Amino acid sequence: MAQYKLLSMQHSTHILMWSITHFPSAMRSLNPSVRAKAIEIANQLLEQGKLDKQSVVMHSVDEARRWARCERSDQQWSVGNVQRYV
Repeated sequence: MAQYKLLSMQHSTHILMWSITHFPSAMRSLNPSVRAKAIEIANQLLEQGKLDKQSVVMHSVDEARRWARCERSDQQWSVGNVQRYV
């Protein structure tokens, strides 16, 4: 059974963090390593609480694909890139 991390957000609402077994359908087509990076990025964006879930998914998938391209070409990728979306 998968464990999910709940975050307390403003006004006592909770959001469900994504994991490798529980993730948005838009991440289904990603290979496992890129999906894991997209989930990591998405969870960071969710913690910040500044974007709606659709934007979080879109930006995390784009950034994870960018990360994968950098990995293949041995270029640097910075987690700081996520900050530009918020």
